[in-house]
Amino acid sequence: MAAESEAVKEEKKPFDVGDEVTVAKTDLLPTGFEGTVGKVYENSILIEIDPNSVSNPRSEELHDLHGRVVVRMSEAKKK
Repeated sequence: MAAESEAVKEEKKPFDVGDEVTVAKTDLLPTGFEGTVGKVYENSILIEIDPNSVSNPRSEELHDLHGRVVVRMSEAKKK
């Protein structure tokens, strides 16, 4: 029975830490952006935003987010 629970825990997630991703848009950054996965949660990922991929890298939204945002896995695509 312990082997079954270990197999469930080792289920492959669609993203790994360090993956390069693209996000079309979010409520916080409607122009879309690219970045690197910093942490993987159960249904979402923390992305460290590449400031060069944002239309206005000095925008107030990007500053308020401290260069990071959590999005649903379904909103991100691997590069």
